[in-house]
Amino acid sequence: MATPKQVTEPATAPANTVTEPELPKYRIPNPADRGELVRVRDAKTGDILPNRVPRTWLDGRFPQLKEIPSNKKGK
Repeated sequence: MATPKQVTEPATAPANTVTEPELPKYRIPNPADRGELVRVRDAKTGDILPNRVPRTWLDGRFPQLKEIPSNKKGK
């Protein structure tokens, strides 16, 4: 029966130990990417969603969503 090898060297840390500060979970990493929230209609069911969604969702991620034009004067 073979005896296990004993390691007498101390363990070394990896060379890349640079860590970036972690952002809080409630913060958006790049606020410019947030965009504005718009009202949308589900084209499949015809229902208006109760909550607004980011305009970036309309770029092809959710093809069934269509923006509803605003009824406000000047918008």
